[in-house]
Amino acid sequence: MLSFLEWLLELDNIRLARDAPLLFRWGTRLQPWMLFGFALFAASWIAVLYRREKTTVPRRIVLGALRGTLVALIVAVMCGPSLVLQRNRVEPSFVALLLDTSMSMAAKDTFRSRDLAEVMKRGAGLPAQTEVSGFSRLDLARMALTRDDAAPIRTLLAHNGIQLFTFSASTEAGGIATSVDAAEAFAASLPPLIADGPSSDIPAAILRVVEQAQGRRLAAIVLVSDGQATQATNLKDALDTAADRQVPVFALRIGSPDPVFDIEVGPLRAQESVFANDILAVEVQVSSRGLSEEMEVQVRLVDERTSGVAVTETVSLGPQSASANVELRTKPTQPGRHTYRVEVVPRPGETTAENNVERIAVLVLENRLRILYVDGYPRFEYRYLKNALIREPTIELSVLLLEADDQFVQEGTDPIRRFPETPEELNRFDVVLFGDVDPRGGWLTSAQMNMLLDYVGNEGGGFGLIAGERAAPHRFADTPLEKLVPVRIDTAFLGRYERPLITGFRVEITPEGRRSRLFRFTADRDSNNRLLGTLPEIFWLARTLGARPGASVLAEHPGIRTDYGLMPVIVTGRYGAGKLFFQATDDTWRWRHHTGELLHDAYWVQVARELMPASKVARDRRYALRTDRRVYEYGATVRASVEVFDAELLAQLREVVEVELAESAAPAGQVSMELERDPAARSRDAAQPGRSTGGRMVSKIELHRTGEESNLFEGAFVPAKPGSYVLDAPDIAQKPGETRPSVAIRVERPDIEFRRPQADHETLERIAVATDGRLVDLDRLNDEFASVQDRSVQIPDDVTEPLWDSKLVLILFVLIISTEWVLRKAFGLL
Repeated sequence: MLSFLEWLLELDNIRLARDAPLLFRWGTRLQPWMLFGFALFAASWIAVLYRREKTTVPRRIVLGALRGTLVALIVAVMCGPSLVLQRNRVEPSFVALLLDTSMSMAAKDTFRSRDLAEVMKRGAGLPAQTEVSGFSRLDLARMALTRDDAAPIRTLLAHNGIQLFTFSASTEAGGIATSVDAAEAFAASLPPLIADGPSSDIPAAILRVVEQAQGRRLAAIVLVSDGQATQATNLKDALDTAADRQVPVFALRIGSPDPVFDIEVGPLRAQESVFANDILAVEVQVSSRGLSEEMEVQVRLVDERTSGVAVTETVSLGPQSASANVELRTKPTQPGRHTYRVEVVPRPGETTAENNVERIAVLVLENRLRILYVDGYPRFEYRYLKNALIREPTIELSVLLLEADDQFVQEGTDPIRRFPETPEELNRFDVVLFGDVDPRGGWLTSAQMNMLLDYVGNEGGGFGLIAGERAAPHRFADTPLEKLVPVRIDTAFLGRYERPLITGFRVEITPEGRRSRLFRFTADRDSNNRLLGTLPEIFWLARTLGARPGASVLAEHPGIRTDYGLMPVIVTGRYGAGKLFFQATDDTWRWRHHTGELLHDAYWVQVARELMPASKVARDRRYALRTDRRVYEYGATVRASVEVFDAELLAQLREVVEVELAESAAPAGQVSMELERDPAARSRDAAQPGRSTGGRMVSKIELHRTGEESNLFEGAFVPAKPGSYVLDAPDIAQKPGETRPSVAIRVERPDIEFRRPQADHETLERIAVATDGRLVDLDRLNDEFASVQDRSVQIPDDVTEPLWDSKLVLILFVLIISTEWVLRKAFGLL
């Protein structure tokens, strides 16, 4: 019967006698007086109408009643009657688990407070004998949330749902759990998370979660972070927004607030090659952070070939001196390629020891250097310089004294009687030194001058000029050899002063000069600095107009100035493939006073080696590939260069050389050491860039020639992402058996996450207090999570079924009309 009635009423969503409570509701709500007035009008109209009917009174009453019922039915339909099932829908609330995945969450803390360490250990459920410092901040938080069969998560799910959000530089939404039964699956989504984000933005993450909750009930935010925000989003705005919407933040106390102690070694700087028994200087920067007091740190230089400590220096680091530059000096005796390790022994409490070591490769030479020294007359500078080079066993010296008698036997270990006349004769020498000579004096032809230019510019030979009172350097002006003088020649200065020079001066060594090998007299840096401070005075100085662009001033006059700075005394530069040297005085023989040959001889031997052709260091290579550093921060510019030693190869190359950057599967430091220990590895894999390191080619970089006749090509690029790379030049044709230079570099992620790596519990507490939340220790998660309120609400969700268009209304309408028509027919009124 009820089913039939439901069919008549066309009820689709309501079942009579089974759904409750049910209400009958009108769609159009008229005032009672309006309904009464309409009913009175309708009754009066029907009474008047049917009173005129010519039939008996009972018949008129029956017909009037039928007509009144029809009118009432029509009025009822117009009022839109409906049947309403009253019910409520529950809108659940949820908790946002906001988890920090920035790199600082991967830090492993050494807790100075044992109480805090015990809290972390209990919260993570670690055994008593386990050290909490062996786990990262993210590991500890993850273990605390999932311990005891994910009890903290189950506590939250007892009244609210949970949605996971992860954030570093941006915020990403994760999985959702809506019931206690889903706790295990939700907990399983936490272990795969990795703390590798480049930065952390806590305020933006809170804002994103609050704004994304529009239309849903957000009961609370559980913030899993160490409190460090490395982006400049306004925290106050985020906290005000959360407080206005009554969203408390439960911040977990993660990590240690104590400053993180760390010592870092690098970068390194050293010469690519030295001669056996020469001084090798390795410059290194040692940095520290997290020091609360001064600490002495020992920096060691270790020769990995022998595993022996070559030298140890002690530096003081502290809050006011967080970094120090150290120069480690040693004298390698064994020729060959040496790998040196600069290290600081890890100190107790350091967060990582990986950055306490850096390596560098140096080639120790034993071959002899061939020098041609030409001077005009036997001045003091000539006598002592010649003797200094003759005494050096690694030098073969040929001396040409232009004003000597015909019977004079030219000096040196390999005597010569004239200046070379062919390139073959000149190319026997590695370095050519000119003293006070006049290139216009007839002893040099124009062809020999051009040959000397080619020797320096194309063959890479070294050239040095020692000024004198007669001719050098003013007689070099307006000659082809002027290109080999790295200073602007003052043609007004002819070498002599109007008055006798009775007052001397001590040369001022520039910072670049102190880094140069020319002024390294002893392996002990302090002793060397004392010697530099006691250099005897010199008197005569050739006046110039200053150094040429690109030249390096190593020493200068302490008072006399030019338009370009203090008057240069010692200058180095380049011409094409070769190196240049200019000395504006011939008084260095005075440096023998009080010290004998020590300073004078060491200085001139180093000058000769400074001018040594690069091809002598790389006899098995026609070119060298270099970068300005080996380790770069992500986003930094890498400056690369190719230096060509071979004149034939240089002639083949155009103005642009292409080099290839390939990814490396191995760390850059490891690749670099492998290439330096086994140079043949470069040629074995020459056909496939990056093959030796298991990588793929990333990009090609153009290096442009630095000058019209230069053998140097330079360029710059920015690697697209962090990682290890190998740079090589496969487009430069290789000869059979020729090694192929390669350079390994490492691009590191920016370390903004570790510039202040200690946890910021004060910020976490500020977040909790400002939002009426709590700062929660890891061992109290269950108790504190139980206080998260259930913010779910009941929302009316009534079911309405209209009755005005049902089958019952249609049947009643047809039935009333039909009945009235039949009665009228029977009563004879039609």
